[in-house]
Amino acid sequence: MKCRFAPSPTGKIHIGNARSAILNWIYCKKNNGEFVLRIDDTDSIRSSKEFELSIKNDLEWIGLNWDYSFNQSTRNTIYNKKIQILKDKKRLYPCFETEEELALKKKALLSSGKPPIYDRSSLSLTAQDIEQKIKSGAKPYWRFKLEDETINWHDIIKGDVSFDSKNLSDPVLIRADGTLLYHLPSVIDDIEEQITHIIRGEDHIANTAYHIQIFKALEASIPLFAHHPFLVDETGKGFSKRLGSLSIENFRNEGYENITLLNYFLFLGSSSNINPIKDINEIINKFDIQNLSKSSAKFSVESLKNLNENTIKLFSFNEASQKLYNIDPSFKKEIFWHFIKNNISFMKESKDWEQVITKINNPNDFDIDDSFINTAIDELPEDPFDENTWDTWTSKINNKTGLKGKNLFMPLRLILTGKSHGPELKYLLPLFNRNGILQKLGKI
Repeated sequence: MKCRFAPSPTGKIHIGNARSAILNWIYCKKNNGEFVLRIDDTDSIRSSKEFELSIKNDLEWIGLNWDYSFNQSTRNTIYNKKIQILKDKKRLYPCFETEEELALKKKALLSSGKPPIYDRSSLSLTAQDIEQKIKSGAKPYWRFKLEDETINWHDIIKGDVSFDSKNLSDPVLIRADGTLLYHLPSVIDDIEEQITHIIRGEDHIANTAYHIQIFKALEASIPLFAHHPFLVDETGKGFSKRLGSLSIENFRNEGYENITLLNYFLFLGSSSNINPIKDINEIINKFDIQNLSKSSAKFSVESLKNLNENTIKLFSFNEASQKLYNIDPSFKKEIFWHFIKNNISFMKESKDWEQVITKINNPNDFDIDDSFINTAIDELPEDPFDENTWDTWTSKINNKTGLKGKNLFMPLRLILTGKSHGPELKYLLPLFNRNGILQKLGKI
């Protein structure tokens, strides 16, 4: 089997088309198939190498690898051969209406309560008519003549789908300036690369009806299709493709783990629960395309953030050590990891906690009684400190002052971290020697 992902390099890759990429990739992984990256850059004006590189970098960061890649802009010779075959078969025919004329036809049909389907008037043009129009300076655009039939297929996600070709306009495949629209190079490349499975968004369902007829016209095998539903926001509205905050690059910059995005976008809107997973092989084994819902799934930034937070909690120190952001080399990193791991949503927050730990706070800012601080200093155990030191220290302060619970722990937390909540302090003390804690208490 062979799948492909075909982005247009006209902008950053966002969650919608990234989900298509992930689904194609994992479906191939699950079935030991090939995954192909096709760059749909036939739109030379809007396409750029900068966006192409950005898309590839983002896909690689997510964790996707492809067996090979190619650009449509390099394949005009292949396209021209297939175009000539379609012309010879009279499946591609020239049209000369202007945009204004087409708009008037559409308006007239809608006004009379009819569907805005192209009337095929250009099919009545004789060879002489066509030659005369071209001689007069008119440039034809080319439509694909649909066969009169019911176009149906069994969609891997949607189930049985059918279109009556009578309700479809003959699609334009070639513009008057000679540039190709999406349909034609897409189908030709799928034929040439022997693509067996096409997984894409449900906005392509009508396109698939056209594509099936083009496959047939070129006497090629028809791939299996799967159309996944759109993601919507928490109010049920669709997302704009140009919304920068939903680009993969933005999620990456915000500090999300790539495994979190893979996990979330694969199982969002499926019958499988979204549980934190840190191993890609576990995700591959868990995935089943049949579990995807036919209806739209609600995307929630809060849920994604929560999943990222819980995924981080699964990291061992060895897994986390390379992700700790610019932490002072003198820090006891393994102890530091145990201190912060349950209190961060992103690994980059480790730098914030380093600053919390090293900052010296003024007890006066928290209205802490001097006698309490003096008692804490007097009862501080000798170093080295370990995870039991906290209980030893607080027990001794309790015995001396009678304080317990919040009245005992909160003043110490405020002095040591400047925060009213956070990680267990039994993991904080081992990061210091006795002098370091005394400095925090204002003794040094």
